[in-house]
Amino acid sequence: YSSIRSTYDQTIRSLARVTEVGGYTETGHASRVAELSVGIGREMGMSERELDDLRYAALMHDIGQLSLQEPIAGGATTLVSVEEQQRIAGLGAAVIRQTALLTRVADMVERQADWVRSGPGGADDTLPLGSRIIAVCNAYDDRVGASLESDRRLRALEDLRLSSSRVYDGRVVDVLSRIVGRSLALVP
Repeated sequence: YSSIRSTYDQTIRSLARVTEVGGYTETGHASRVAELSVGIGREMGMSERELDDLRYAALMHDIGQLSLQEPIAGGATTLVSVEEQQRIAGLGAAVIRQTALLTRVADMVERQADWVRSGPGGADDTLPLGSRIIAVCNAYDDRVGASLESDRRLRALEDLRLSSSRVYDGRVVDVLSRIVGRSLALVP
């Protein structure tokens, strides 16, 4: 079982790297989004199975960009219109659905570009939690990338906070803020 699982993980990681190799996303983007997503999911109480699905969805969240004739500058899908983000997410989900085993993963990828539009009671819970997490982590990494500059990371968090309740789930942004805050405390 563990060797099958390892092969499965390697296949998904390789598929996720296609967007990087093709120049559609920055090197390491999918891995950073996946790492942050799983960290947030764990803190929000997701089960191990849900965390596995979240990891796979986060790794493949940009696979729909392969349908674009021209890559988006820096691969930052958050810089294009919501309609284009949804189209890219839908195309990615269609690719993932070709494997009957990953329907939950495909659902998360497809819904990642849907805005939260929450009311006073909190986030729109009709969106899968995994989709809301990926949306926040993708937006954060689009703003920060591999940079370790604390000012850049804090500005990105502030941008996300300002968009909470309209675009992003504020609860997810809060957990991301805690995770980033802990990592900033470790940076001299």
